[in-house]
Formats: sequence, structure tokens, C-alpha cells
Amino acid sequence: MWKLGFLSLVLALVGLSGCGPDSKTPELVTEPSAASRPALRIWIVDAPELEREISVRWQAASDQSLKIENLSSDAIGSREPFVADVVIYPGLLLGDLVQKDVISRLPSLAIAKRETDGTELVGNDSRAPLWPSRWRQIASFGGQLYAVPMGAANLGVGLAGLDSGPFDELDKLLSNRDLNAPSMEQWTLFLKEAESALAASSVERNEKLQSCLSKISPEEKAWLVDRFLFIGSTTNARSRGLFNLLKMESRLDQPDFSNSAKILCQLARLFPDTIAVDPAKAWDFVALNTDGAAAIAIGWPSPLGGTTPESTRKVKVAPLIWNPGRGLIASIGKRTRQTAVSCQFLVWLAEPDQREAFRAVCPRIELAPEQNDRSSVRDDYRAYQSINTRDTRVEPMELSLRMANANQYRAILADCLVSAIREPDQIDAILADCSAKWDQLTANLGVDSQRMSEEQSLGFRK
Repeated sequence: MWKLGFLSLVLALVGLSGCGPDSKTPELVTEPSAASRPALRIWIVDAPELEREISVRWQAASDQSLKIENLSSDAIGSREPFVADVVIYPGLLLGDLVQKDVISRLPSLAIAKRETDGTELVGNDSRAPLWPSRWRQIASFGGQLYAVPMGAANLGVGLAGLDSGPFDELDKLLSNRDLNAPSMEQWTLFLKEAESALAASSVERNEKLQSCLSKISPEEKAWLVDRFLFIGSTTNARSRGLFNLLKMESRLDQPDFSNSAKILCQLARLFPDTIAVDPAKAWDFVALNTDGAAAIAIGWPSPLGGTTPESTRKVKVAPLIWNPGRGLIASIGKRTRQTAVSCQFLVWLAEPDQREAFRAVCPRIELAPEQNDRSSVRDDYRAYQSINTRDTRVEPMELSLRMANANQYRAILADCLVSAIREPDQIDAILADCSAKWDQLTANLGVDSQRMSEEQSLGFRK
């Protein structure tokens, strides 16, 4: 009994000592809630249509607040300091954002586990993603992954009332060492047959073209450049590129680009309705034109665009494709203080549910390969996707024009192409002048730095 009493006394003394004035109650350490963190800063570049959809869907998924800012690609260069946590932008701006130190290499946490194959990706501390090759291309720079790809749709050819035979033949020739002559032959054959199939007079078409050129917007000029480069991808430029990398001199004065400009000018005169418009609108013009007129679109079909097999006419899809780098990609900001949350946002952004919702408002976003595509009920959409998703033949990147300061080169080229369409008999002189302006721009920006960026954009240098 005395032992039990002694133990009780000890416990009482210990209890009293814990209630003294110097005793402290241990504090419970907890992580800050999502609601208490600073807002995640999201830059959306050249895709304002995504803001509302991202805001609404993220709000339903997380308590973390967002601060979304819409920017144009032209404004990126003047925005300092670069303080975004996440940047969503067209893939052709990747070189600019890398050079300006706006974004970081893609952390492994930003890639969903279901998208990786479990093998190490050389050069990045992450798992190799199970993405289509064109997705990996648009998200990589200098052999490193910088972004989660949301899409990388290729430009294709949709035809109504026209023979796709010349394009079928041209597709078979793309592995030839010298493409210039056979390419010009097939394009000339197509253009000759197309002209005979058109109902509108040359005077009517020319009036429509001049009206288009007189009020052409910067966005339409950009699509004009993409179509010029698409045509270039069927010539020697496909493998030789836009620059002589040894001297970092422009190749725009070479025959492959002269041929491409001549073809572009003829297409513009024959088909002024589709030569400079948004790719999806160009395709819809061909598919939905109820008057049955012959038409061609260098573009892509709209997903879920309100069209059905009954509301569209028969559209042939040629096998030619080329990637303009217009698909959207998403990167982590270089100076983010919320890396983990930013990575969670990218994983969420690339989830199948989000892809489907975002694609409904932006055709530059694609579904994941395993997703069911409701737009495949349309014959033309299904035919386009079978070509767009062919991963067995990786399209070359020599004409991608996504190095640092690429927008400045594009602006010069766009103005020259407009001049060439207005004065087709001056094409060679106009392209020679354009080439000289590119060389002067390269000299002003720094030959060595531009060469390095161009080589990185092509995957030739790390």
C-alpha cells in the first residue's frame, strides 16, 4: 500500500509542476490552407478564350485562388519582372520564353503519373512522358522538356469539288532528295485543274482578294505566314530550313521559297476566302459552303463545332501535314515561389476532363490519345485525325520558326508576303529584300545568340 501511495504522490507533484507559470502548451503546426496562400499567377498568351473556362473549373477543384492575366505575344518582351507562376502560350513562343528566362524546365511533378512510362528522360529529372511525338517536339527546346503540351495540331488540306491526286502524289515524293521540281509540278497541276473548276470569275475573285488585303489584320498575316511555310514544307526547304546555320544567313532568296511564294500567290488569287483566315474557319468554309463551289482549306477542322455529317458536304482530306507550332503548351514560371502548387495546376490542366472542356472553346487544344473523340462522327474530321496523329512519320522542324525573337522575323515575312500577293511579278525581288531584312535583324540581335537559339529550336544543340 505504501508503494501505491508513494506513486500517487509523485504523479501529483509532476502534475502540479506542469501547471506552473513557466510551462508551455505545445503548438500544433499545420500547413497553410490553399485559401490562405497567395493567388496563383497565371499568364495566358494569345488565348483569351480560355480564361473563363479555367477560372470556373479550377474554382470547383481547388480552394487556391487564381490571378489570371491575358497577354498578347507582342507584350511578352516588355513585361518585366516576369513573375508568373504558370504560363500558357503557343508553342512557337518557347524560344522567346527560354531566352528571356521566363520559364523553367518541366519538373517531374508536373507530369501526371498515368502519362509516364517509368524510364528516365535524359537531361531532365523526370519520367519520359507517353506523349505523341509532335507533343514532345512542341514542348521541347535544346533537348529539354519545358512544358506540358495541351495540343500540337498539324495544318492539313481539306478539299471540296477538287481532285486530291496531286497532293497524294506529292506526299509520296517527300522523301526525295530534291523536291523543288516535282513539288512545283504537282502544285501547278492542282492549280490548273482548280482554276477550271471555279465558278466565280477572275474579276470577282480579285476584288475579294484586294478587299481582304486592304484590311488584313496581324492575326491574318500570321496565318498567311503559316500557309507559306506549309507550302515550303513540300519543297527543299523541308530539310534545308530557313537559315544557312553556318553563317546564320536567311535562305528566303532561294528557289524553294520563291516557288512557295508563287504557289501562295496563285492560291490567294483562286481562293481568297480561305488564304488568310483562322485555320478552323477556313476548314468550316469548305465544309459548310452550301453553294457547292470548289474550295480548299489549309487548316484543321473545328472539334465540336456544331456541325454534323448531315450539315457538311463531302470534304476530301489530302495526306499532307505540317506543324505550325500553334498548339498551346504550359510551363512553370522561373521565379515562382509556389512550385508544388504550380505543378499541381499543370497536372490538373492536362487531365482528360479539362482537355475536353477547354477544347470546346479552343481548337488548339487536343484530347489525350486514349480519350474518346465525339467529333469523329464526321468523315472529314476522322480522316484529318488519322493523318494528324500518325506518329510513325515525325514531321521535321526545320521551318518551325520558334527561336528567340521569332515574332520579329514573322512580321517582316508577313509584310513581304502581302506585297508579293499584290505584285506577283516581283516575287523574287520581294523575297530577296525580305532575306536581306532578316539578315539585318539577325545582326542587330546578335548572330551567335540567334544561331544558338535556332539550333536549340531544331534540337541540334542543348
